[in-house]
Amino acid sequence: MRLRPLALALLAAFAINCSYHGPTLPLLEELYQPGAPGAYQPRWPASPADARIVYLGSISSESGFQGRRTLWSRALAAFRGSQRPRFVRPAGVSLHGTRLAVADSGARVVHLLDLHGRRWRVVDRSPEGALGLPVGVAFLPDGRLVVSDSAQGALWIYDAEGIPLGRFGPADLQRPTGLVFDPGEARLWVAETAGHRLRAFDLEGREVARVGERGLEPGRFNYPTWLAASSDGGLWVTDALNFRLQRFDASGRLGDHFGTAGDRPGEFARPRGLAVDDNGRIFAVDALFDSVQIFDASGQFLLVFGGRGTEPGRFWLPSDVALDGAGHVFVTDSYNQRVQIFSYRPPEEP
Repeated sequence: MRLRPLALALLAAFAINCSYHGPTLPLLEELYQPGAPGAYQPRWPASPADARIVYLGSISSESGFQGRRTLWSRALAAFRGSQRPRFVRPAGVSLHGTRLAVADSGARVVHLLDLHGRRWRVVDRSPEGALGLPVGVAFLPDGRLVVSDSAQGALWIYDAEGIPLGRFGPADLQRPTGLVFDPGEARLWVAETAGHRLRAFDLEGREVARVGERGLEPGRFNYPTWLAASSDGGLWVTDALNFRLQRFDASGRLGDHFGTAGDRPGEFARPRGLAVDDNGRIFAVDALFDSVQIFDASGQFLLVFGGRGTEPGRFWLPSDVALDGAGHVFVTDSYNQRVQIFSYRPPEEP
């Protein structure tokens, strides 16, 4: 399996463990190597099949991100009572080049990580005071960052260094959660969860569209939460309590939709974050299954990876997922207090 440059950098930065042993089938209940009960290894599927998902490593705190501090710096930090930043309950995640933004609902902060420069910055203030409950994050094309504050019903915008710039959009949002920027239409979509709808804003924060209302029928929502831009325009939406994913085009018209409540692969129990690759495949997090399921563009189930646990490659109430376009998958593993990183090789690659 080919490792791209970013994967090699992650190997050095995070002491990555790549293991090529694991489950026989890509099913939630079969994540053990045959003949070795309990010998879990994070690789999907198992040998002799070609691996499509391989665990690379994880980030949990700055201590594993920047290396060891000097004795003097540790003494100074102890005197000041400061500690290295770490994830508490990571939720939403967004990528912009080699920059990674993670909304931490447990710590009520946003973490800004430079994966290339190995720098970690913590944003703990909104333009109007302390953050309430940051959930979603989305980078704009110019590097600015928008954060959804569910508790305060607000979207906050920051510059590339994490400096607060002001409020983005109106002050009447009802529990905003997931965010995604649609590059085709140059608009930011937000899931207004308590309003059971989506709202879109231009780059100046002016509202340009609304989609949906509460209901069970396709095109309606029952607590929409997370969003992902589709590679061919439009967006996918996690319709959480309707246990399905719905796709809308750039004008807000309903397209494909699939999903049902259940406990088998391809079904949903607590669907959360999602991401779409360049070929339209959908990566969907399920917090109750502690897994990420992969579907093709039509909703056909392809593969699942993860499972409950604290070992590398396992999850405990994961929240969100992001793809970097170079074959890497980032998953916020909320109750394990980390972001896990995987390499992904799609079926069309030998």
